[in-house]
Amino acid sequence: MISVITPTYNSEEYLEECIKGMMSQTYREFEHIIVDGGSKDGTLEIIKKYEGKYPMRWISEKDNGMYDAISKGFKMAKGDVFCWINSDDMYMPWTLATINKVINKEVNGHKVQWCVGLGSRYTEDGINYIVGKGIQVFPHQFIRKGWHNGPKLGCLQQESSFWSRALYESVGGIDTHFKLAGDFDLWKRFAEKERLYSINSVVSGFRIHEGQKSGDRLAYLNEEGGMKSYERVLAKLKIYKIIDRIVSVRSKDLAIHVEEL
Repeated sequence: MISVITPTYNSEEYLEECIKGMMSQTYREFEHIIVDGGSKDGTLEIIKKYEGKYPMRWISEKDNGMYDAISKGFKMAKGDVFCWINSDDMYMPWTLATINKVINKEVNGHKVQWCVGLGSRYTEDGINYIVGKGIQVFPHQFIRKGWHNGPKLGCLQQESSFWSRALYESVGGIDTHFKLAGDFDLWKRFAEKERLYSINSVVSGFRIHEGQKSGDRLAYLNEEGGMKSYERVLAKLKIYKIIDRIVSVRSKDLAIHVEEL
């Protein structure tokens, strides 16, 4: 079973679309756990509207931020595959079916415990577009160095990432002290244990809109440790991307073509 966590707080504007994305899944062995932080708008009414209509559980209580809520959700989870999607993003109808083909399966002689789909974003007008060209692989040695933060090698899209329960528990779960960059930290710790596989499918949409926390890239970068002056120069000269191209050629086994499974 796949456990999907969604943290919410005053999320009435977009939550319903996120829920409809979950209800549209063609693979039905999942649970959707919504962890609300005590919303004061119409969030709870939306949750209650869909209660009992699909495999969803929820709680609403004060928390210490988004990552505290996410941690609570994973502690409630019963599945053997984990992920989280924020209330303003959404999954495609084929998302969980695609992930079920990949996670915990043998690919190229290795058991896949962590994978990411193609980066995809959409605007408030519903215009969807794919980020980049083709599959981008993320060699684990680069993730350990923190090169997956955007300016260096592009972002490792959180809502398109999925992993095994065993991997999550082996690193001690998510660090709730973070306000913005908890995913960045989690990926670094995952990379100490496992390879990240990239699949040739769009599995989620990251919504771009005003007021989103993830839109503050400077605050995100500062929380993860920031960039030293020489790193900014190397990024501007695209040295990281040159290194990535060289290493990625030798890491083609990290790319998964779902239609071949």
